[in-house]
Amino acid sequence: MDLASNFTGAGVDDSSSILEYIEALDQELEGFAGNNSLGLYNDTFNGTFWVYPWGASMYPSGYSTLEIVIITVIITVAMIVVVVGNMLVIIAIATEKALKNITNWFIASLAVSDFLLGLVIMPFSLANLLMGYWMFGDLWCELHAAIDVLLSTASINNICLISLDRYWSITHAVAYLKKRTPERAAIMIVAVWLFSGLVSIPPLLGWKEVRAPEDFPKCTIGLSSAYGGLDANAKFVIMYFAVL
Repeated sequence: MDLASNFTGAGVDDSSSILEYIEALDQELEGFAGNNSLGLYNDTFNGTFWVYPWGASMYPSGYSTLEIVIITVIITVAMIVVVVGNMLVIIAIATEKALKNITNWFIASLAVSDFLLGLVIMPFSLANLLMGYWMFGDLWCELHAAIDVLLSTASINNICLISLDRYWSITHAVAYLKKRTPERAAIMIVAVWLFSGLVSIPPLLGWKEVRAPEDFPKCTIGLSSAYGGLDANAKFVIMYFAVL
């Protein structure tokens, strides 16, 4: 590749000007190297001159290649454990007669929410975390955020439901066990998912912050006043520890 072609439109017309341009750019890079707030990285590949405004990383996240590999391996293993583990719980409760009791219904509901979190939400959140921007489009960003809120809320509410079931079974053993019918248990599980769905719907109906167009778009929850302004990276960290 002709080196001069890389500077087309930059006011460079001959070889001497190209050399002067490169020397001047090198001096600027040396000056930026001492500035921690703006680290630039330059490299050459097949005669092409690359400048990364976010340091030695290839992505706006700032992670180096080694850090990306380490984080990817660790989180991928965790996602596999989450998905496979909860899938086995669901299969066991659905197929074994001895496990088909009301308490295990609540546990199965919790396993479904965590299974879907690990399968549908965490891979995209991991990519967003490592790259530092959202590359999957606005539509999937909105759906991803809504499903994330739905499943995270359902997971928390299922844990609360299991805790209340255990508490009432101990403190009001006779009265509660008489009322603890399969029909009521099913209504309680449906109520958990309906409430979680109501929490996740508002951003899809327009109750959200409008983001300005960006070169490297971010995918936030979309409603800072209601969801605490958590971005996808913060949500990913919280979700990761919640499902384990």
